[in-house]
Amino acid sequence: MWAYLVGLSVLALILVTSHLPRSGFNPTTFVDNDDPIESVGLWRRHLLANEEKRTSTATPILDPFAGINCTPPAIEEFPRPGIPQYVRVKGGLVVHLLVSAYMFLGLSIVCDDYFVPALERMVESLHMSQDVAGATFMAAGSSAPELATAVIGVFIAKDDIGISGVIGSAVFNIMFVISVCALFSGGVIYLNWWPLVRDCIAYFVAIFALLFTIYNEVVTWYESTIFLMLYVAYCVMMVYNSQLERWANTLPIPIPDYARRLPGGENASLMPYKNLDSEAGGISGPAGKLYTDERSPDSVKSSIDGNVGPCDAGGTSGPSISKIKEEEAERFSPWVPPVEFLDRITWAICLPLRAAAYYTMPNCRLEKWGSWFLVSFFISMLWISIFSYVMVWMITIIGFTMGIPDTVMGLTFVAAGVSIPDILTSLAVAREGYGDMATSNAIGSNVFDILICLGLPWFLQTAVVDPGSVVRVISKGLTYSTLSLLSTIVFLLGATHLNGWKLDRKYGVALLGWYLFFMIIASMYEMNIFGYFNPPECDSEF
Repeated sequence: MWAYLVGLSVLALILVTSHLPRSGFNPTTFVDNDDPIESVGLWRRHLLANEEKRTSTATPILDPFAGINCTPPAIEEFPRPGIPQYVRVKGGLVVHLLVSAYMFLGLSIVCDDYFVPALERMVESLHMSQDVAGATFMAAGSSAPELATAVIGVFIAKDDIGISGVIGSAVFNIMFVISVCALFSGGVIYLNWWPLVRDCIAYFVAIFALLFTIYNEVVTWYESTIFLMLYVAYCVMMVYNSQLERWANTLPIPIPDYARRLPGGENASLMPYKNLDSEAGGISGPAGKLYTDERSPDSVKSSIDGNVGPCDAGGTSGPSISKIKEEEAERFSPWVPPVEFLDRITWAICLPLRAAAYYTMPNCRLEKWGSWFLVSFFISMLWISIFSYVMVWMITIIGFTMGIPDTVMGLTFVAAGVSIPDILTSLAVAREGYGDMATSNAIGSNVFDILICLGLPWFLQTAVVDPGSVVRVISKGLTYSTLSLLSTIVFLLGATHLNGWKLDRKYGVALLGWYLFFMIIASMYEMNIFGYFNPPECDSEF
């Protein structure tokens, strides 16, 4: 975690220095002498409507964006901030930071305690196989915030924050989440080669689809349709997963014997907290320990946490439904404070969120509400949409005030915030020795993020809301960031093979270092440090 903080500090330094004058750099900016922002060293872009004022205060400079003066700021697509600009730059921005962090917490609570259990009940009622459920409903459960963010980016903000959020979340999942599992799992965890390679292949196809779609900076209805069809093909592949693995194990691939496992238990890699399949021969746990006993979701969670956390509401985010007895219902009540003092502080912070969720949604983990999963599903989606809207709104205000493009905020802060549930879930199962579950949960959710979280809003806009229209991609830097995603797959597979198909500390450090390097380079592209890829943002009275 300390390395992540160091990386964010380096990234912040780059963002600040990118606003300093550089030799040979002529930004298309005209700063007013009476602009209150200039007093704190932040420059803004002004609209063409202020041409008379510009000519009186500055000499026009040739626009390096070939006629593109500026892009409308996304902040104007949201309600006017209650705190004016001059107050925000003098410290008032802290309020927006706290609100955005609180929205991240709300997303985590709703997803883990209500949305995912509703999906579990839905899967159970439809009698779906675990393969298809893992590739569809469970992926939707962990990626609901990304989907809501992408919808807001297309229909409300009308900018690239949805795309950048998905790209940043993809890198965060495949590098940072897996590195955290390797660093804090408490030992060495051996991996089965097939789930990792299978999900990386699907992820590779999704990246290429995204790359060819945004390369020309427009998205059409047939391109978004291809995204949805590719995800259907991915689900079909999951149906025949066992047959595909049997065939793959016959190939002459230089894989250690301990990295091969007969089909039967590998599908659990998609499903956190799924009981172990005895046919799989067990799953390698920390320090080479072999877990062959079947564990319920509650036993896994309790063995990790020891008790119910103040914000957990007592549940797990895994897909195996916990049959909660009625006499245990009080553990889900938001009004029962924990014993420890520090836990009480956290409980008090979470109380408004948990109380709002508790009194507006039926808890599907309780048997008496088990048949109300559709009600819980739709109401939780409403809460997720509200939290995501406020979160994107706050992030947009923060980026505008600091002079940071929305794409950079999406790549970094939005991506990290919406991926918090993935960190907690993957780390929990990794500590129990379920390495395949942790890695496949992280990589498999990326396929859903790209093909559904982007494909569905694009399809709705171009084929349903406004047939024949296109969705425009403003920043050219996102094309380079998408192309760079391929390097994460190559690095992950190469590092895993060289490390002997196991998760350990040196493996985690390597992935964490690559994640920080990727985010710094991608952010530098968006800040136009390597060239002019992202048109400057127009000024606004907001």
